[in-house]
Parts: sequence; structure tokens; C-alpha cells
Amino acid sequence: MTNRWRWVVPLFAVFLAAGCTTTTTGKAGLAPNAVPRPLMGSLIQRVPLDGAALSTLLNQPFQALPPFPPVFGGSDSLGDSDVSARPADCVGVGYLTQRNVYRSVEVKSVARVSWRHDGSSVKVDDLDEGVVALPSAAAADDLFARFSAQWKECDGTTLTVPASAFGQRSITDVRVADSVVAATVSLRRGTHSILASVPQARAVGVRGNCVVEVAVTFFGITHPSDQGSADISTSAVDIAHAMMDRISELS
Repeated sequence: MTNRWRWVVPLFAVFLAAGCTTTTTGKAGLAPNAVPRPLMGSLIQRVPLDGAALSTLLNQPFQALPPFPPVFGGSDSLGDSDVSARPADCVGVGYLTQRNVYRSVEVKSVARVSWRHDGSSVKVDDLDEGVVALPSAAAADDLFARFSAQWKECDGTTLTVPASAFGQRSITDVRVADSVVAATVSLRRGTHSILASVPQARAVGVRGNCVVEVAVTFFGITHPSDQGSADISTSAVDIAHAMMDRISELS
């Protein structure tokens, strides 16, 4: 081996270890899901958008949801809303940050925040954000790939939840793009209920070692004068990307 190749090979190994790729200009850059270092512990509490940021993004006011204060902790902070839901493989589409959904991975940290409208005539009723930190970006990528496949299998499925006020959650419009899987969930009280269904936008994204989750629940009955710019097809995805950008900034 010549002197030139003695240093080229180790340097190439360093780029691989750092998660770097080579751009078309010949410059090294981070791979799409790479971050300088894993995000762990209390730092993940800074990933969810606050009420002011959400208000700017969706053009309507939000306030904290008093019965549900922000959650931060380990795997014991994951939810258990899914105990009676069937089919079990679709629970992750219908509910945020559920214990059974993450049971196959090592969860390092969990953060979740809930928001609601302020009583004004608006488009969005309430909104949930969640962040789950895993040991590595590889673990997060693998889990996201499984989530994406599961969500696609659930497209067109109705999740039945006997113990919930909304006993049926119909899953449609599942799509995957730019490290985010999204779906529309229609919440209904039952097959024979005369009440309007409640549309909910769901999104799950991955950045570094973290998985982010978003649920944007709209009012079932809307009026042209309702305040806000939220959209069932794009808003949850936009919030997920904003959270992913924060992960990059904090890492």
C-alpha cells in the first residue's frame, strides 16, 4: 500500500462512523437521519413545540391541557390506552406513544405534551406531541421501518376500542415520505351513532435516535369562519418535521 492510501482508508472509516455521505459537489455531509450525537434524558423535553410555536404554525391559539400535564420519564411513561383495542397491530396508528407498540425496543426517555383550543371558534380541538428516545439512530431507523410497514397494513382498517368513548377509529390515507409516516384517523362513537365523526391527523417521524409522534384532532363539525389554517393532510406532518428539526438543533 502506498503512503497515499495509508491515510485515505482510515479517513474513509471516520466518515462512515460519523454517518456522513458525499454530496454531488464532493463535500461530506450528514446522512438524512444522522445527527452529531444521540439525544437523551431531559433534553428531549425541548423537542415538542410550545403553544406559541403551534399557534404560529396553525394560526389559532392553543393552551395547555390541565387534566394532562406534560409527561417525562422512561418506558414507564408510555401509555396503555390500547389494552382492549383490536386489531392490536394497528394500535400505534390510533394512539400516541403506547407501551405495547414500543415493547420490542429499549426505550431510554419519553416526553409527551398535550394542547387544546382556547374556547374560540377554531379548526383544531386538541393536539398531542410525543418523543421517544432509543439507544441509537440505527434502532430508531429500524423501528420506523417497522412502523411504516405496519401502518400500510392498517390502511383501510377500523380499530375497535370497546372501552373508549370513540369505539371505532377508521384508518385511511397512509403514506410515507421524507422519514415521516402519516395517516388520517376518523374517530366514531359506534356504527349506529348519529354524531359526526371526528377527523384526526397522525404522523410519526424519525431523526437521529428519536421517534416523534403527532396527533392533531379536528372538530367534527366546522364552519367557514373557524380560525386557523390547519389541514388534515399536512398539519401533523409539518409539526413532525418541525420536531425533527429541533432534534437536529439539540444534538
